[in-house]
Amino acid sequence: MKIDCSRSDRKISSIEVTNDIINGRGGLSFVMRYIDKLGLFKTIENQYGHLRKSRKGDSISELARQIIAYFINGDRHAISGFDSLQNDKSYAAILERNATELAGSAKVKRFFRKFNSAGFARFRSILNDMFIWRLKTEKPNVIVLHLDTMVLDNDDAKAREGVKPTYKQVCGYQPLQINWGPYIIDMHFRSGEKHSNHGDDAKHAVRRIVNLIRERFDSKIPIVICADSGFLSDENLCFFEDELKVHYVIMGKLYQSIYSRMEELDIAVCAKIDRGDRSWNCCDFRSRLDSWDRERRTILTSLLCNDDQYVLEGIRDTVIYTNLGNSELLDNGLISCRQESYLTTTGIVGLAHHNGHEELNHRSIKDFIGTEHLPFKHFRMNGAYYSLMVISHFLIEAFRLDVAGDIIPNRCYPARLRREIIDIAVKIVYTGRKIIMKVTNEAMNRLNLNVLWQKCNCEPVWIR
Repeated sequence: MKIDCSRSDRKISSIEVTNDIINGRGGLSFVMRYIDKLGLFKTIENQYGHLRKSRKGDSISELARQIIAYFINGDRHAISGFDSLQNDKSYAAILERNATELAGSAKVKRFFRKFNSAGFARFRSILNDMFIWRLKTEKPNVIVLHLDTMVLDNDDAKAREGVKPTYKQVCGYQPLQINWGPYIIDMHFRSGEKHSNHGDDAKHAVRRIVNLIRERFDSKIPIVICADSGFLSDENLCFFEDELKVHYVIMGKLYQSIYSRMEELDIAVCAKIDRGDRSWNCCDFRSRLDSWDRERRTILTSLLCNDDQYVLEGIRDTVIYTNLGNSELLDNGLISCRQESYLTTTGIVGLAHHNGHEELNHRSIKDFIGTEHLPFKHFRMNGAYYSLMVISHFLIEAFRLDVAGDIIPNRCYPARLRREIIDIAVKIVYTGRKIIMKVTNEAMNRLNLNVLWQKCNCEPVWIR
């Protein structure tokens, strides 16, 4: 018997045009209302307002607001996407603007063309202000910072100034970044050939952040710097120990001298770490590389089991260098705030293993960008573009924690936040001298939008 799957009483018979203002990205209005309350755009205007040459055009802060909204929206990746949105009344309504106020691609290009190398670098100070704001909001007992570089693959893009060969065998950019939890708190935009330990970039960046924490947040809070082997050098370690007086956990490279030192001291396994289907043996001792003038605490870890499969001895060894547990003055800071676990072998290995987890920040910002290809030929323009990208990424992470924490309780990629919060169908209605955003009952109940709206409209929290 033939089954008729059609339902004539439910079939769409035609398509017509409506003058109603309807948009499928209504959640963007929640995010932008939250950002407006922070005072960020006032800070941008104070920093860059001088770039505006004529009072006829939009203010720098208004252009920055539209660009950040475009980045957070994330459904278009090319600069030409501004043109397709310029005449969209529903998109303008979501941004609480008139359609005539929306910027096109030509205006956006002129905006980025205003920046020189020194100019876009000042975005770092805005990013640092945002970091202090989050510290004061979240009030951590210990600040664990992760220092790393990230490659932006522009290998098959057209000629770009600053696109050079990187260690990943592709041509691109390689910004130096410092992460704190889900946030990128400092970023130094660089050309691709500049490796992790290039010049004094890493030392300047860490000094900048450490001084900022001690001057504007807490002068005595313990700080731990974590990094991979690309940053291992006696100069860096002495800098952390003697000048900045902070703890560090740095991955090292395996040299025969490490195993020779273990045999000389007859070191036994001091700890075994089990995490799910993986386990490690850990040896804790003191050693130094040939070029060093002092010994440092050294932990050698040997992977025993991976995915319930045993691993041959010595095949998957890693070495960690740290001053945790070696400085009474610094260690007392951890003990006084009841964080003694950081001084143990297990705690130190946990910090080192967390380096891999921090790679999620790299994946997250790349997911947020949508494409690693930066749009301009000039280095300074791409530097300003990527700086605003990082600031936008920081903002949605703050929004996720402050506003959407009950809906998205765990750390996630931006695609999930866009899918669950921003992708909401809304209708904008003008009535009784009011502008009302209407949503479906399903969206209201599922996301508890009344509560979200109240959180977005709380009293302003100034970044500075």
